[in-house]
Amino acid sequence: MHVVIIGAGLAGLAAAIDLEAAGHDVELHEASDGAGGRVRTDVVDGYRLDRGFQILLEAYPEAQELLDYGALDLKPFTAGAHVRVDGEFHQLGDPIREPSQLLSTLRAPIGSPIDKAKILALRLSVSRGPVESLWRGVGTTAASRFEKAGFSSSMVERFLRPLFAGITLDPELNGSSQVVEFVFRMLGAGDAVVPAQGMGAISDQLAARLSDGVLHLNSPVSAVTPTSVTLADGSVVEADAVIVATDVSSAAQLTDVADPGWNSVTSVWFGADKAPIDEPVLVLNGDGTAPINSFVVMSNVSSAYAPSGKALMVASSPTLDDGAPAAMRAQLSEWFGTEVDDWTELRVDRIEKAQPKQLPGHDARASLQTDDGVWLAGDHRRDASINGAIASGRAVARQVHAAF
Repeated sequence: MHVVIIGAGLAGLAAAIDLEAAGHDVELHEASDGAGGRVRTDVVDGYRLDRGFQILLEAYPEAQELLDYGALDLKPFTAGAHVRVDGEFHQLGDPIREPSQLLSTLRAPIGSPIDKAKILALRLSVSRGPVESLWRGVGTTAASRFEKAGFSSSMVERFLRPLFAGITLDPELNGSSQVVEFVFRMLGAGDAVVPAQGMGAISDQLAARLSDGVLHLNSPVSAVTPTSVTLADGSVVEADAVIVATDVSSAAQLTDVADPGWNSVTSVWFGADKAPIDEPVLVLNGDGTAPINSFVVMSNVSSAYAPSGKALMVASSPTLDDGAPAAMRAQLSEWFGTEVDDWTELRVDRIEKAQPKQLPGHDARASLQTDDGVWLAGDHRRDASINGAIASGRAVARQVHAAF
């Protein structure tokens, strides 16, 4: 059977790998100059810059099954986060996995001891039963879920809001509570990590598993039917099955899929001779002062992110404001002093389409086929994560194989 897949992001790559393994002839068309979609890494002046700040949660079940973690040489972040509150940094850790963090976590002026106990209670509650059970029902908003759990406004504003503004790019906490519960489960079950050579190594590893001639780059598609694909140059490729594995906006242009809109982010990358902190830790802005939401010294997580003797930092904000980069540098100067003046701005990533919105009622197990028979994959069909993208690609591969 000949299967044509549109889009070489993680969903398309996962589908292609599994379909090839099942013995099918696969043709994968990607509009851009490389595989990976939003998960790519560029080398700029010797620094490795991901396309916006990204992490992998090593507990993702689909990633564990498909990826070779050993070959990726995963580098972990310190469990928990450093939260900036009232002009100081405080450690809010994970005492279950790092008992040495217990005292500093209890002393941190972020919520009350009761709040911290409720974090543990939420983590335990979402860890019971199969992962699939988290996606049953409709759910509510993230904000309502935190209110139901009884968290104080201090814990929400100083920790939970900036944490999920960084992970789900949802500072208003309007997104699905089911996504929150899934993330909490993954954070409790394993480390937040990056591949030593950058997040793009994930995509490179998957693309390298395809047979020669399967992946066609710089090959945009203008139209699809259940049995054919029209390329932008007007040529037509016949197929037994067609899978649209693009982002949701592109899928909406090719099929009848609804576009729910996007959460956006701006990430600013800085190079320097010296890092302002020594730990591989996520720094969250608990003061609620714009524009910075999170800050990381990536070269502390993996030294390969920066040339020898250099440091790579990234500051992120869930905004597309043109003035954000300058405002971020000014805010970083407040945090770390005049050394920030000497940092080199390497690149500004303004990513309008960073994650598809997933509001309450989002069907995290949506159909993988349109009414007229075109197959679908992408994080919008599952959940907006690396795990969701891979899961959708592998699921559609199974369904296409079974159908033929």
